[in-house]
Amino acid sequence: MVVIQRIRVRWSTDARRAGDADLRRGLSDARRLPESLPDAPVVVHDVLADHADGYRITEQVRSGGDAATSTSLQFSVTDHGVTVHACARGAVYPLQDRPTRLFTLAPGKVGLYRANFRFRGQCCCSASWWYEDWTVRVANAPGRPELFLHRAPQHVTDRRVQLYGGRARLSAA
Repeated sequence: MVVIQRIRVRWSTDARRAGDADLRRGLSDARRLPESLPDAPVVVHDVLADHADGYRITEQVRSGGDAATSTSLQFSVTDHGVTVHACARGAVYPLQDRPTRLFTLAPGKVGLYRANFRFRGQCCCSASWWYEDWTVRVANAPGRPELFLHRAPQHVTDRRVQLYGGRARLSAA
C-alpha cells in the first residue's frame, strides 16, 4: 500500500509579506491521518491551507488509480520498491513539463518531497496569480493514523525555489 499526505499551503500575491509568511509557518507539519482509510493500493490524504479561507485546514481522502495523479505524482513498481516521480502540471514557475524521479521507497520506508510553485488563473481578462508550498510525504507502508507523525523520512527531495524573483539568497555554509 502507498500512502500519500500532500499538504498544500496557498496564498495570493497580496499575502507575500513577512507577516503573512509568519502565519504560514508550521502549516505544513505532518498531520494525523484519518482513522478510517480506504483499503486500496494507493490512498491520498490531501490537505489544503488557503489564505483566502484564513488558512483554515480542509482535508480530503481519495483512493484508486487517479488518486496519485491528482497529487501530481506517478509511481512505478520495481524490484527494490516503489519509485516516485513528480510532475506539477499547470505551474507557471518552475515549469515541469515531464515527470522527474524523486526516490524509490522500499517496503516500510517513507519519503519527503518539498516544492513550491507559482500558478496563474485560466482567464486572460483577469489572470490572478497564486503561490503554493507543497510538503508531500509518501510511505510504502500500511496506513495508520500516526504514520507520518513520529517517523523521519528515509528519503528527502527538496525542489523549492525562490518564487518572487530577484536575487537568490545565499545560504551559510
